[in-house]
Amino acid sequence: MPDDAKAEYERATDLFARGALDEAAAALEVLIGRVPGHADAYEALGVTLYRLGRVDEAIEWTEKLAARFPEHAMAHTNLSIFYMKKGMKEKAEEEKAKAIVLNFGRAGK
Repeated sequence: MPDDAKAEYERATDLFARGALDEAAAALEVLIGRVPGHADAYEALGVTLYRLGRVDEAIEWTEKLAARFPEHAMAHTNLSIFYMKKGMKEKAEEEKAKAIVLNFGRAGK
C-alpha cells in the first residue's frame, strides 16, 4: 500500500469524524479508484454512505468489499445492518451468520 494512500485514508476518516460526510465519501471513492485493494477504504465508504442515508449505495460498495475480501468480517456485519435498514431480513440474517462464522474462525486461531 503506498504511503500516500495511508495519508489519503486518514484525511478521509478525519473528514468523517468532523461530520463532513459528503467530502469524506468523495475522498474515499477517489482513493478506491487509485488503490482498489484498500479494504478499509471500502468499509469506511460504505459506513459513510449509510450515515448519509444513501443505503443502496452503501450496500453496493460493501457488497464489492465482501466480494473482493470474503474474509472481511465487518463487510458482512455492515451488510447485515444495511439490509435490515432496507427491510431485507433474510439477507441481513445471512450476512450476520457469515460475520459470526468469520469472527469465531479468527478467535480459534
